[in-house]
Amino acid sequence: MKKFLLITLLLTSASLLFSQTDWNLTWKMKDCPFRTPQEMSEMGIVKSGYDTDQDGKGEFLCAYTDKDSNFIMMFEAVANDSFEMVWYWEYPIPANTFAGITVGDMDNNGVVEIITTMPSVVGSDINPPRLWIFEWNGVNGENKYGDYGSGDCEPTAYWNFNVSDNYDFRPYSLIVEDIDGDLVNELIVGVRQSQPSSRREVLVASVSGIFTGFFTWNVEYNFQYVPGGSLYSVTTGDLDDDNKTEIYVLGWNYFNLRIIECNGDANYSVETELDTVFYQTGIDYGAVDGVRCADVNGDSVNELYIAGTESPNQLFIITNISDVGAITKNDIVPFYSIPKRTAEGGLKSMYIADPDLDGNLSLMIGGERNGQIFDLEYKGTGDPADSTNWELTIAFDYWDESGLPPDSFSAPPRMFYGHPAGDMDGDGKEEYTFVNYATRFETWTGDAYVWVIEAEISTGIEDGQVITPKDIRLYQNYPNPFNPSTTIEYSIPSDMFVSVKVYNTLGQEIKTLVNESQNQGRHIIEFKASELSSGIYFYTLTARSGTGQEIIQTKKMLLLK
Repeated sequence: MKKFLLITLLLTSASLLFSQTDWNLTWKMKDCPFRTPQEMSEMGIVKSGYDTDQDGKGEFLCAYTDKDSNFIMMFEAVANDSFEMVWYWEYPIPANTFAGITVGDMDNNGVVEIITTMPSVVGSDINPPRLWIFEWNGVNGENKYGDYGSGDCEPTAYWNFNVSDNYDFRPYSLIVEDIDGDLVNELIVGVRQSQPSSRREVLVASVSGIFTGFFTWNVEYNFQYVPGGSLYSVTTGDLDDDNKTEIYVLGWNYFNLRIIECNGDANYSVETELDTVFYQTGIDYGAVDGVRCADVNGDSVNELYIAGTESPNQLFIITNISDVGAITKNDIVPFYSIPKRTAEGGLKSMYIADPDLDGNLSLMIGGERNGQIFDLEYKGTGDPADSTNWELTIAFDYWDESGLPPDSFSAPPRMFYGHPAGDMDGDGKEEYTFVNYATRFETWTGDAYVWVIEAEISTGIEDGQVITPKDIRLYQNYPNPFNPSTTIEYSIPSDMFVSVKVYNTLGQEIKTLVNESQNQGRHIIEFKASELSSGIYFYTLTARSGTGQEIIQTKKMLLLK
């Protein structure tokens, strides 16, 4: 009974038809709330693809910094290709660098929170908070986050990271994840810089209690990373496939890499220590949210991808690693160089997604001073370390949109940060959001702070062609853990008969959510579990084509009451 929960049906692979993804600009924010119209905002981050109020309408969060007053804002889809601001909050301290944003359930009570950080200007307060929590009010369709007892939105909780007074502390990277498998979420924080000791740090923290009552922060691990270079990229994964989650710490200063492995409950060890890997080249590589671990080619061996910050537009790969503790400089291989549109170039945020839903994953990259957004798609076969097995699409080009010649002014636009968004407006097409950190309305009146582009669906499936497990996508439920309901999403490459069922740990069927023929594309369903007890459950997608092919995929979810 249990075996089917661990098995994915393996079928003979066939080469997929490949074509470049078509992208269309569908929305942009020209007027930034709380700013003088068309004033440069320094919009530094956007995170997207959420549905925190569980109403079926996608959301994105963005924030600008380095102004006298700074805000975090949420926008929600209100119609096809249309978004409106539904929530905001003003940071209470002056900022000296970028905000951090994530969404998760840190106190494990089944209610999602918006989590944001902001480094403070030293001297603005003796010891201000640097992290704020805004818990959703739990009412479907209401974008209310935080405490409204005073009438205005206030944080549900906050934290100063227990640092001393007048300490310059700059948290940036944020991840909510049960990294040690103890069924309690942790917050992994990358600290860009902390003064006066000039440290870069990684903290792993959990919460005892709930934010709406009594709670305490517990620092499970604090790695004080000394080598020079700002720390803007802290991510997680399992590169050596040993079922132990790792934390990847990539700092500036010619590429400094640390890999921290989680060995169990609150048990962490530094396994990889490499400094100034590319010092001899004279290129000061770092990364800004540009490190991702994934099995792009589906061979059950993970790869680590790194987008270099500097002008050569260089991408690196680390793969075929059986033990992260044995990684050397020789394992860091340059594998793809993206042509530059301008003299400066540079890559920033990188995420992995499948925007055209064809089963082939893409590296979605912010091109910063290139003025471009890159969609680098794996072709479906071959070694991912071989550049010929990738196809590059320019998903967005500032210069083409504006009609201005590249390098036409001294302070170019900065396509600084982008994030895959899923299908926020429900039209069956995947979106990608990104920001321009250096708007120039005086040069081009059509400039904008936040942009949304949308991918045309390209399934790569022909009649009679064998469908592989990569063509079917079953996504992790959200929220997870959950109480009492959660959302399950999946995508199918053609019209198929689909069943979605929920099982307990004994393999007993609990509920059938779907059992019907469905059209190709992305589908969203809600699982309500008010009658079930707390515990681990599994949801299984079975998709059957017209030729009788069946593909089964299973994921785990946690109900906490």
